[in-house]
Amino acid sequence: MTDSTRAYFDTLFNLAGDSSQRARDLAGKLREDLRNGVGQIRSQGSRTVTDVGRLIRHEVDAGFTRLGLATQSDVDDANLRLEHLERELQDIRVRLADAERRATTPPAQVTAGPSDEATNDEKQA
Repeated sequence: MTDSTRAYFDTLFNLAGDSSQRARDLAGKLREDLRNGVGQIRSQGSRTVTDVGRLIRHEVDAGFTRLGLATQSDVDDANLRLEHLERELQDIRVRLADAERRATTPPAQVTAGPSDEATNDEKQA
């Protein structure tokens, strides 16, 4: 980009006798090149910011590990395990309550219901 800018600059100084239209065209091309260069710088800058952020995060995590402290990923893993264990505990409590209810309820006495009467009628016939 620097070489093309220098070429445009030199050409502008040599355009003293050329038409103003050529000067405008050249200025338009220069403006486009500058816009493209700025766009490239911006994209490179945002990539650099992202990379620096990742590097800092990694170094902070490594420092926490050396000190024996939990990192964010360790805390997230522990939270996931805790949620899983809470669900298992809730399932066990439900099964225990069902088992206690079945153990304390006396067995139902056999009563003649509508289905029993129908089978008795069939037997008599």
